[in-house]
Amino acid sequence: MFNWLSNITDHAQLLTQRLHHLLAPPGATCLTCGTRAILSSLYPGICPRCVQQIPWIRSIRCLRCGRGVGCPDCARPHMQNRSFILNRSAVQYTPLMKEWIGMYKFRGHERYAPLLTALLIQAFQAMSEEHISALAKEPSAPVAHSATLAQPTKPQWLPDAVTYVPVSSERLAERGFNQAERLAAGLATACRLPIVDLLQRQINTTKQSFKSRGERIETMKNAFSINPEGIHLIERLYRESHLTAKKGMSHDEPIQILLIDDIYTTGSTLDACGQVILNDGFTMGIPVEIYTLTLARS
Repeated sequence: MFNWLSNITDHAQLLTQRLHHLLAPPGATCLTCGTRAILSSLYPGICPRCVQQIPWIRSIRCLRCGRGVGCPDCARPHMQNRSFILNRSAVQYTPLMKEWIGMYKFRGHERYAPLLTALLIQAFQAMSEEHISALAKEPSAPVAHSATLAQPTKPQWLPDAVTYVPVSSERLAERGFNQAERLAAGLATACRLPIVDLLQRQINTTKQSFKSRGERIETMKNAFSINPEGIHLIERLYRESHLTAKKGMSHDEPIQILLIDDIYTTGSTLDACGQVILNDGFTMGIPVEIYTLTLARS
């Protein structure tokens, strides 16, 4: 008797689930708002309404740091000697982006990883097109030609390698991963770029978000160093870049490294990391150019 009643209950639950599935709106549940809808094919896990809310930095006001609004920082005299050529960021660091990044960075919500990586990849594509356009305006810039007239290819700027801002061993143990490394790896895979582990963090700095501008800059001094294998990686990049370079390329042509982080606030972290790489390159007599790309810009 008990087994019979149990079978009836299970059957009723199965019918209820099927009925719910048939009557529910088509699609899947949006990662960020919970709405059931046909999800975006470009931005994994979110619905079209959430796609519309992404605060893209579409108009760059500061060509140095990539800010979309007025930027007093880059006008400061001591900011003229930063280690990176320029920074670009995908989105403004709004409360919505703070929530998305926080869900991944602090709560380990893995489903956010493909979404955030997709945002970074789109920002890199825009950065690449901007770089090519700038080169095309230079009188001496080489003109990229397509392989065949039948299949023209769009010129694209690609750095020699991608690297990332490291976290301390304490922070790595706490979170279980380095979000900047994950973003860099996703970008490098999608764009078929080599990713290199150049840097290590020497000290465990406290959270930067609670510090003033001056405190951030002071904290970052001596916070990073080159990895033990970093020197060999730079040498290899320099050698390979010149082996594959076009005929006539100068041996003084610098290697270009793209440095990745999740959030740009004052740029002190990126500047400190870039300076370490430049210093080691200078010691070895290898010219280096640092470009930076972040997910968000505050």
